[in-house]
Amino acid sequence: MARVLLILIAALFSNLVLAAEAKVVKWPQLQPDDPALRKAITSMNQEQKSRLMRAIQQLELKQQLESNKVKPANLTAADVALLKEDLKDLKPLISEIEAFEKKRISEMIPSLQGQVIELSGYLLPLKLKGKLVTEFLLVPVIGACIHVPAPPPNQMVVVQYPAGFAQGDLFAPVTVVGKLAIKSAKANLALADGAADVDVGYQMLASEVRAYNTTK
Repeated sequence: MARVLLILIAALFSNLVLAAEAKVVKWPQLQPDDPALRKAITSMNQEQKSRLMRAIQQLELKQQLESNKVKPANLTAADVALLKEDLKDLKPLISEIEAFEKKRISEMIPSLQGQVIELSGYLLPLKLKGKLVTEFLLVPVIGACIHVPAPPPNQMVVVQYPAGFAQGDLFAPVTVVGKLAIKSAKANLALADGAADVDVGYQMLASEVRAYNTTK
């Protein structure tokens, strides 16, 4: 009996240590960032930002014309004016933005590998043990994955929680503490109209799952 109590105390102490050492992480921190590019865009004045938006719209319109998604006969006067505008000088910046966007939604953060973190989000059950959720998908927004497109892999975490969490309202956020691992996987998520496989970039072995404290 004494040995069982010692093991239980050790486990509880271990969980307290993990919680104390946990690094609080926000969802954007699970994605790559480019501070220089962000600074270059945010430092633009309103006229420069408006011109950049027109350049992006012009590029999209040209691509739609090339793919026959838009017919020349259906162009409006504003479309024609946009196509005639000289915005070639912004092409390198747009290419840089496009390259970063591909990286932002596809790459993980290597420095987070093996770190004990605290992350809050919404729980989508994957495995149940009785009435307890022992494995779930943690996502940043309500209803993620229920409708397409799903969040990118670096915005979803498969969480294993052997102790089990008493599932309540699916629309109530939770806070999870545990060791994060970069590991690609497919999670099979049961939906109201069937099931779907979603790509996940992170996994976590949780030491604690609790209701999100909205007063913080």
